[in-house]
Amino acid sequence: MVKYAIRRLLWSIPVLFMVALFTFVLVRQIPGGPFDFAGDKSLPASVVANIEAKYHLNDPLPKQFADYMIDLLQGDLGPSFRYRGRTVNDIIGESLPVSFQLGLMALGLALLIGIPAGIIAALKQNTVYDYTATGVAILGVSLNSIVLAPLLIWIFAVNLRVLPAARWGAQPPFFLGILPPINAVFFQHAVLPVIALGLVSSAGIARLTRASLLQVIREDYIRTARAKGLKERAVVMRHALKNSLIPVVTIIGPLFAAVLTGTFVIEQIFGIPGMGRHFIQSVGNRDYPIVMGTTLVYGVAIVVANLGVDLAYAFLDPRIRLE
Repeated sequence: MVKYAIRRLLWSIPVLFMVALFTFVLVRQIPGGPFDFAGDKSLPASVVANIEAKYHLNDPLPKQFADYMIDLLQGDLGPSFRYRGRTVNDIIGESLPVSFQLGLMALGLALLIGIPAGIIAALKQNTVYDYTATGVAILGVSLNSIVLAPLLIWIFAVNLRVLPAARWGAQPPFFLGILPPINAVFFQHAVLPVIALGLVSSAGIARLTRASLLQVIREDYIRTARAKGLKERAVVMRHALKNSLIPVVTIIGPLFAAVLTGTFVIEQIFGIPGMGRHFIQSVGNRDYPIVMGTTLVYGVAIVVANLGVDLAYAFLDPRIRLE
């Protein structure tokens, strides 16, 4: 398994290189430039030319890309064009932990709700439990975060006034810039965005868990396990559930990368200073270094998440061999 993980990580190097290359080229095809406007006023052509010369934007694209990759290998993501005096490393270093905190808690909530709901719906097929769980899951898929988040704010912040409507009340994280501090202020600010993001994700997980478990419990080896006299709990948990979780784990990989690197809608509605907001704004501002930096972070998250999914396959199904 270690050799497989190392081999996958080595193969991810050319993948990330191609991601960087295509992003570098495509983002520069967007009409307009990062220094065309200062506020609402357009800058003189001579001023734009001087600024572009300062950031070497007048060099040929191959030279710009080569210089960027050299800096990237040294851990330098470059300066931000929009936020003067700040580097992309500083911006990602501040915003990524916030998105990671939000995404980690939201994903935990989604799994905590989605998997048990899917299991109950499958084992109680065509009962009130199944109809309730399925109906709630369909409602969750239909009622996305754009609708759910303002609704939660209206109920719990505006009317009941029991939770803050916006902002992120976390102090500087205490471990590797990732784990949140344990205090009441942090959890008060985290409740609504975590619920808005986690409930929507849990709906899809519940539907997939139900469908996969319904298929597995009809397999021959499940009937054999029951015929041997195993308790129903052991049959479900030890034999059926592990195999039924393979499709669920497959979607958790990209979902993990998506929610942990920032969700623009949730961060915008709740005023959370996460990475998703910077990514969207950087495209509109033509802030090429931030677009490159956030895209590469998302690419790394996808690579790591997919590697984790492949390793989980071998755990869930012993028939799968990684070597």
